[in-house]
Amino acid sequence: MTFLTPLAALVALVVIVPLAAYALLELRARRVSRVLKLTPPSFRSRPGIPVAIVAVAALLAFAAAQPVVAGTQKRVGRSDAEVFFVFDSSRSMLAKQDFGSPTRLARAKDLALHLRQSLADVPVGIASLTDRALPDLFPTLDAQVFASTLEDSIGIERPPPSGTEKLATDFGEFGSIAANNYFRPQVSKRLLVIFSDGESRAFDANKLAGKLRAGHVRVLFVHLWDPREKIFLTSKAADPGYRPDPESRREAAQVAAAGDGKVFHDGDGDALASAAKDVLGSGPATTTREQRTRVSLAPYVALSALFPLSFVLYRRNFA
Repeated sequence: MTFLTPLAALVALVVIVPLAAYALLELRARRVSRVLKLTPPSFRSRPGIPVAIVAVAALLAFAAAQPVVAGTQKRVGRSDAEVFFVFDSSRSMLAKQDFGSPTRLARAKDLALHLRQSLADVPVGIASLTDRALPDLFPTLDAQVFASTLEDSIGIERPPPSGTEKLATDFGEFGSIAANNYFRPQVSKRLLVIFSDGESRAFDANKLAGKLRAGHVRVLFVHLWDPREKIFLTSKAADPGYRPDPESRREAAQVAAAGDGKVFHDGDGDALASAAKDVLGSGPATTTREQRTRVSLAPYVALSALFPLSFVLYRRNFA
């Protein structure tokens, strides 16, 4: 067991205040008893309340220190390869063919889950892209963590773009993934799988290619786009400010070429998985690392403080 915030346990010192108040009340009660010529109970017969007060303080201090029980799981997989799935989270990924159809982003998530199952022995991470690339999950072999991160963290404009340009997506930012330690240094086979509609502001494809080559990163681009798609405001009204950009095909091809890869489309799930396996090749199966699972005990410890606190309140009001 470890403590995330051990210094927070100093909150236990606050117990001095209620203990001092209880001692003053006891002394006053004994003075009154002497004046009335009554025999006060001995201190030894009344330990319950101060002990309960100390117990409440101790339990709350223990909870404030955030005790955590950590377990480990050994997972066997590739140590020579890692993959990042990068999701375009700009507003244009809301587009779809009709009101009841899945959005581009929903289709991207479905393809990603299918591909993740095909790469079960390779650590896979998740990142999002608008006008900046941000990691949501570093490469892991845990398929459950991958699926929950994909479901909970990847959404339209999460986080929102930092700029106010009409086109939020900037494909030039893919170069930052190659340069900014997204992949572990010892990994020799690095792959970006990009899920995007290909609609980007202007970017320097040659500069991007240089960064990807320097980082030894290959690219597969999944192009989720159709000229008939719209962003629906209601079931009968489309956003008049959005028009599918026919240049997206060319821009998707530029990004794929910069990463010495290919462009795939919605229905190419099997071909995408096959291409990803070709890029990653084969490698030795090793115990790559121990993945820690942590259970916080703080909520349970804090709730347990209600028992001695209830005793104090009962003695004060009814005893």
